[in-house]
Amino acid sequence: MTGRRDILAGAVLIALALAMIWGARSFPSIRAMPYGPDLFPNIIAGGLILSALGIFLEAYRGAAPDQSEDAPDRRAALSFAAIVVIVAGFAVLLPILGFHVTAALALILATRIYGGGWLLAVVLALSGSVILHYIFYSILRVVLPWGLLAPIAW
Repeated sequence: MTGRRDILAGAVLIALALAMIWGARSFPSIRAMPYGPDLFPNIIAGGLILSALGIFLEAYRGAAPDQSEDAPDRRAALSFAAIVVIVAGFAVLLPILGFHVTAALALILATRIYGGGWLLAVVLALSGSVILHYIFYSILRVVLPWGLLAPIAW
């Protein structure tokens, strides 16, 4: 039964990815840039397709552990809820705290929730927020809010 659910989940991911690619086709191109606003949705769609292929492979190999239909994995449900809360918190706090602080907090929480230690969480938070800022601000030219760090914005 688990294999069927995995195949269904993979198929849903591929359908979602194809819908994203189809929708991004209508985004207008920007003449001054070699890429357009469809780049990021297409990257995400590619990641969804790769994830679906991984799910298909695991279902084919039968590597997924057998789980009872009556008792869903509580830890998996809590992990999913944690990601939802982190993403929602990111959306709410972004305009208030700014990108750097909000991204750092989200990375610390996600790392700790998923079993990483404090050192790893802090290193990922500091490096991740700076790298993501560089990608979005400098390469993709997305204006990000500075929030608390506005006095030292560059």
